[in-house]
This record gives sequence, C-alpha cells and structure tokens, in this order.
Amino acid sequence: MDRLPTRAIVSCAVVNLLGATLPDRKLVKIALLAFYGINHRTSSRIMARLQFHDQLRVSDLTEPQLNALSALLSAPAAAPRPSTPLLPFTFSPTASSASASSSVPPLTPRDPPPVSQDPIPSLLLEEDLRRARRADIAHHRTVGTLKGRQHAMGLPRNRTNAKTAKKLNRIERRGFATSATGGQAGQASASFSRSAVLDGLRSLHLSAGRPSLSSVFRS
Repeated sequence: MDRLPTRAIVSCAVVNLLGATLPDRKLVKIALLAFYGINHRTSSRIMARLQFHDQLRVSDLTEPQLNALSALLSAPAAAPRPSTPLLPFTFSPTASSASASSSVPPLTPRDPPPVSQDPIPSLLLEEDLRRARRADIAHHRTVGTLKGRQHAMGLPRNRTNAKTAKKLNRIERRGFATSATGGQAGQASASFSRSAVLDGLRSLHLSAGRPSLSSVFRS
C-alpha cells in the first residue's frame, strides 16, 4: 500500500502591534505596510529613524525595539528626533592610522533637521487618517468643487485612475454605513446624503445662471 505524501506544517507566529498582525517571517519594512497610511517610503523613514537595519525581521525584534516602534506609531509627533554627531570641518585625515587615532578631535553635535522638513511628526495612521480624509471629502462636497461633485456622483477624480478611484471615492459612504445601527439605516443615510448634495449642486448652478450644467446632476 502506497503511502500518501505528507506535507510539512509550518507554524507561523505573529506579533500584535497596535491592533495590526505582523508575521514573524516578514521583514519589518514590509510588515509595517499593514498599517493604513504607511507606504514603502514612510516605512523606510521609520526604519532609519529607529536605526533598524534593512533586513531586520519581525522575529528578530527585541523588546526595547518593539517598545520604540510602538511608541513611534502611537504618537509620531512625540517621537524624539535624533542628533547625529559630526566631525568638525577643520579636521583633515592623516596618512598613518596610528597618528590619526591620536589626533582625532571630539565629535561636535549637530542639530536635527527642522520640523517642517521632517514628515514623521505629522504622520497620520489608521483611524486618524481615515477621519482626516473623510473631513477633506466632506469639505469639497460642501464647497461644491469639481472634486467634491465627482465624489458625490461616485466618479473618478480625473482621467488617469478610473480603475481604482471609483472605489476609493466611496470612503465617506462606508463611514456613513458603519456609523448606522443597521445595514438598511446606513443605505438610507448614504442615499439621503447623496440626494441632498445633488439638490444643493443643482441650486448652485441655477443661481449662477448656468442651467445647462444642471442636467449633469440629474438622478
């Protein structure tokens, strides 16, 4: 009787960090992408800020490193900015290593870059970023800009991203649906909000003397 092929069962441990699940086998710079609002560039900045090497995996993180990473992600504005010491400009290296080791002057501290050039203190993640984007969308819809009208009608915001922008433009409607107590209440709230916005846009175009454009917003 032939034996059936056996499969090796690999158990993958995970690390829970601020509500996100980070697999042990992944690199830290890749695992950070699980947080809403962190892309590859931001992940590299966080790795450099915490002085993590590029090939560090989640399983290799020590407890102080996990605490530092958690503190940075939970409160980016309160994270200390490091100051890298530099050699003075008057220092010139000599030929012999023995004399160079004895003639090296002490390092001079360097001030960290200005806050305006550091994007980490203004970093928004997870629900804070979602709330800011919903507020931005609501502002454009209230003012009646082109971007706000396209969000109200569920259209892409320009000609180049029609495949994904239509789904991304529904972020505020998802917020209305989750805030309601039931699915029917969320759908009713979303439909009421859309009809109210379209009625307001029609009145704006009629008052501006451009009734021909009001046909675009007919439901």
